[in-house]
Amino acid sequence: MANRENGRGRLLCLLEILQKETDAAHGLSTQDLITKLDEAGFPVNRKTLYDDIHALEDSSIPVEKSGGKVPKYYIEDRDFEVEEIVILIDAIESAGFMTEKKKASLIKKLKGLTSSPIASELSEQIQYIGRHHSSNNDFIYTVNTIRRAISEKHPVTFKYIEYTFDPNEKIGKESFRHDGMLYILHPLALVWENGFYYCLGIRPEQSKSDKTEEIYHFRIDRMKEVKAKTDTKLAKTPKGFSVAKHAQTTFGMYGDDPQQVTLRFRKNLLTQFYDRFERELPIFSDPKDKDYLQANVSVSVSPTFFSWVSQYEGGFSIIGPKSVKEKYEAHVRKALDAQL
Repeated sequence: MANRENGRGRLLCLLEILQKETDAAHGLSTQDLITKLDEAGFPVNRKTLYDDIHALEDSSIPVEKSGGKVPKYYIEDRDFEVEEIVILIDAIESAGFMTEKKKASLIKKLKGLTSSPIASELSEQIQYIGRHHSSNNDFIYTVNTIRRAISEKHPVTFKYIEYTFDPNEKIGKESFRHDGMLYILHPLALVWENGFYYCLGIRPEQSKSDKTEEIYHFRIDRMKEVKAKTDTKLAKTPKGFSVAKHAQTTFGMYGDDPQQVTLRFRKNLLTQFYDRFERELPIFSDPKDKDYLQANVSVSVSPTFFSWVSQYEGGFSIIGPKSVKEKYEAHVRKALDAQL
């Protein structure tokens, strides 16, 4: 019985070594495998090792053997190809709703799906600079709470974070909107757009009688103390509502290569500023008007960016550079001419 258990343990250890330490470019010789098994507490001779390799192959585990004077063994067939893992890592790094800690944890798990040599190569080859990230450590639980509420047909309650200007600091101060008012939202869908996770929904209890079907969207990393309101049933989805159509008209700001642009905006729009740009960006009081702020941002200069600026009806303006300011003025004139 002891020999049988030892054999099972050795076989599992061999499989783990092959999965974690080998791939087509990084095989292990017979002696390498014997040494590693011995270090793990499973001394083995060559014949037993070959028997174990055949046992793995008989269990449909594709152990490959390279040619050459000193053959090497490896496992190449995996659930994810390296290119697929790179895409998933990039998606995680681009997710502005995740904290740096959570990103690192998920990326570590993804790298564990390939061999350790490939994982090391990925760490050296893939570098991400200045990606947007959240400070909300509860977002995964928030997503799960909302998802279950939708499934069980209940609204959710939460408090929503906004930012206000503190003259003693160079970044906005975090606080609850409307003095910590409890929002009631009937969630319709979760949408991941442009690096952020949003919850779309309606607020019939907190809307005017003629706007009970108006669609609201809230950034999930800014939703706090989220709970399902289990004593209330989920309201009906507004007639004709389409997640895809709503997202197309509400989200997105794409364009050419980013440029440095100086923005001037009203203090009461600081939250909207942080919705679009990095939370860590320094902001400054406008020297000419105490009710305004300034910030230097890196942005894709495009019609969608100009539309974002103009939607606040003068709340945001472009100070420089001159070339971008002139492009924006031409964009606005063109829009006005189209109305004449």
